[in-house]
Amino acid sequence: MKIFSIRHKVFSAIVVAAVMVSSVDIYADNESPGSDSDVSSMADTTVTENPAVDAAASRAEAQGSVNALSGDIQELKQSVIALNKDLRILEEDLLFPSNTQVNVFLSLDVGKYFTLESVKLKLDDQVVASHIYTEKELVALKNSGIHKLHMANLSVGKHSLSAFITGIGPKGREYKRGTSMKIDKENGPKYIELKISDSTSKLQPEFEVKEW
Repeated sequence: MKIFSIRHKVFSAIVVAAVMVSSVDIYADNESPGSDSDVSSMADTTVTENPAVDAAASRAEAQGSVNALSGDIQELKQSVIALNKDLRILEEDLLFPSNTQVNVFLSLDVGKYFTLESVKLKLDDQVVASHIYTEKELVALKNSGIHKLHMANLSVGKHSLSAFITGIGPKGREYKRGTSMKIDKENGPKYIELKISDSTSKLQPEFEVKEW
């Protein structure tokens, strides 16, 4: 009977230990940080965060592509501008050969006695140019700018040039002035400047025609 009692106690202790071990295993399976539920939760978190990271990367890549494209467009614009300039020069050379070319420019050095409004140009009694000046153009002319008023072909020989200028003169009065000159065209280009300037001695504008 004593042996049975000891065996019974040992058996009971083994059963209790087994139950405790089973309980620990069950707890470990269901609650441990490394369990399937936690792995699933971490996986879900990773899946949730990846779209945001991918979207940010996509935006950065798209912005880089836009910046590169913008730079290419600016370079293309500069190339087109340079090409248009070259084509314009080539066109002028073809349409107006240097041997027969004549150019008429207008310059302005006034501000106190005269405000330019318009100019009309005649070559051999035919109107070849007419221009009404804007405020922006007048500012450019007063800042040492020059206006290419007319360019044409002119045969070798004698020609006449007339310019008619209107504007506001001293004391705000309308002012009109005409000037003429004879041109002796030879081989090679000719350049003519219509120069308007203030005369401090006469207190009025002066008009001068110069050949270059």
